[in-house]
Amino acid sequence: MTTLYDCIGATYARHRRPYPRIAAIIHAELAGAQSVLNVGAGTGSYEPSGIPVTAVEPSAEMNRQRPPGPATIIQARAEELPFSDQSFDASMAILTVHHWTDAGQGLRELRRVTRGKIVVLTFDPDDTSFWLLDYLPALAELDRQYMPRLAQFQAVLGAVQTVRRTFARRCRLFRRCQASRPR
Repeated sequence: MTTLYDCIGATYARHRRPYPRIAAIIHAELAGAQSVLNVGAGTGSYEPSGIPVTAVEPSAEMNRQRPPGPATIIQARAEELPFSDQSFDASMAILTVHHWTDAGQGLRELRRVTRGKIVVLTFDPDDTSFWLLDYLPALAELDRQYMPRLAQFQAVLGAVQTVRRTFARRCRLFRRCQASRPR
C-alpha cells in the first residue's frame, strides 16, 4: 500500500518533534490504560511510555523512521483495523483523521476495538479564531473540506468532550510572536 506520506514524508522524523504541552495532555488522558492503540501513528511522536502500544500506520516510510522502541507496528489503515472487538483499553489518533479516506468508518473502527477512552487530536474546521486565517482564508476553506466536524465525531463516538488549547507565546510585536515549538 502506498500513501501520501510515502511520497512526502522522507524527512518527517528529522524535522517534526512533539510539542511537550500537547504530549502531556495526551498522556494524562491515557493514564490508567493498560494497552493503547495509536491509529495513524506516524513515527510515534506522541506515544506514551510505560504502556504497551500497538501502532497502526499505513505508510511504510513513516514506519521506517520510527525510533527503536517497544511498540508493535502494524501497517494498516484506520478504516480496516485488523483487531478483535474491544482489544484495547484506550486508543489515540493524533492529527490524522483528516488523512483517512473515510473518517466515519475509521472512527467506527476505533470505537469497535476500544474498550475505553478514545483520544483524538484534530483541528476544528468551524473555529475561525486562529489569527492566520485572516491572512489565508483559503486555508480555512481547505480545512472545511478535509477536516471532520465535531458533529461527525459525536455521531460515531457518542458524547464527546472537547478541550480547546492555544499554543502561542505571548508577545508584544507581531514579528516576535510565533507558535511555541520544541527545539
